Amino acid sequence: MTALVALVLTNVTHAQQASRQTFLKLMDVQELWEEENYDEALTELEALREKTRGDPYDYALANQYLAHTCVLADCPDVTRNALEEALGQPGLPDELLLTLKLFYAQVVLVEEDFETARRYFEEWLALGPEKPDPSQLFSASYAHYMTDSFGRAEELLSQALEAKLETKDDPPDSWYRLYYQTLMQLKRHGQAEQVVVDLVARRPGEVDFWRLLANHYLRLEDGRKALSVMTIAYAQGILNDKDDSRRIVSLYGYVEVPERAARLLDELVEEAVLESDFETLKQLGDLWLLSRERAKAVDVLKRAAEVAPDGKTDELLGSIYFEDEAWGLAHSAFVRALDKGGTDEADRLHLLAGISAFRAGMKEQARVSLREAMKYDEFRDQARSVLRRLDDA
Repeated sequence: MTALVALVLTNVTHAQQASRQTFLKLMDVQELWEEENYDEALTELEALREKTRGDPYDYALANQYLAHTCVLADCPDVTRNALEEALGQPGLPDELLLTLKLFYAQVVLVEEDFETARRYFEEWLALGPEKPDPSQLFSASYAHYMTDSFGRAEELLSQALEAKLETKDDPPDSWYRLYYQTLMQLKRHGQAEQVVVDLVARRPGEVDFWRLLANHYLRLEDGRKALSVMTIAYAQGILNDKDDSRRIVSLYGYVEVPERAARLLDELVEEAVLESDFETLKQLGDLWLLSRERAKAVDVLKRAAEVAPDGKTDELLGSIYFEDEAWGLAHSAFVRALDKGGTDEADRLHLLAGISAFRAGMKEQARVSLREAMKYDEFRDQARSVLRRLDDA
């Protein structure tokens, strides 16, 4: 908090209304600050508060200096109370009120009392500070943003950015981020996009800006532009995080280019950028299926099934084998799925395992599976019918 309030202390050398005794005591306090002797400074200021209770101006100054000392000494409860005491004094000049209101607004902003901060920032601005510091305008805009006053937040942010640029100093990235979020809240998407594009142009090696730009397009449900941003950054070596790689793969799937997604994911697994764990292998197998590359899909899904936590992948493999009339493989896959568990339709799998075994000429295995299927009402008649055919064969 020290840096936050360092610029909002009244310069007593210009406080012409302060008594000589108060002036000298505050000079002593400043010397104690330089020595980091905050305990003695607090003691001196508490005594000064008692002596100046009958003088609103001097009492306000004593409380202001007490608040600043508490910021340095980290005693926030006293800070707020002292400023409230100061602000409650009648007849204070605008110069002092400007300082006190700004100080109080910044203190409560740090405490995340955003509504109070917003109100005091507005009262400070209403007093007409001659040339507000850009960081003070940013703080005021943040208070408005956090209280959903987005129009006023945008207005103050624009002023803060303009004032900062006039100093020939680049505004912090956090200012542009808040400006972007404010514009998005106001549904001014074109301006928001330009803010992020400018950020990428200013710092092309900053990975978070590329992610922010991709997220912007995703918020607007423009998956193709999001994918374009991510692939450009990936090609330049800016995005090299595992999560970024997975995200690009997912985006290819999102824009219905599963073959490119599959090839990229396959490459990432081969190069050990991504681990060949179950989730990765299952995703790769699904992508090859969507790409109508059944042989590649089966190969990967077999590897996925070996490390799968349940039988669902074996169930999928069994369905593929069944469609391809690879009856023996289908039976084995369905049996493995049932053994591992975790499938939703065990009754149906028993029936399919029985039918697969029957068609593969595996009579004993077929009987075992079909008898299991007959335990379920929904598939009893079908299982009985296949068993009769088996007996007649």
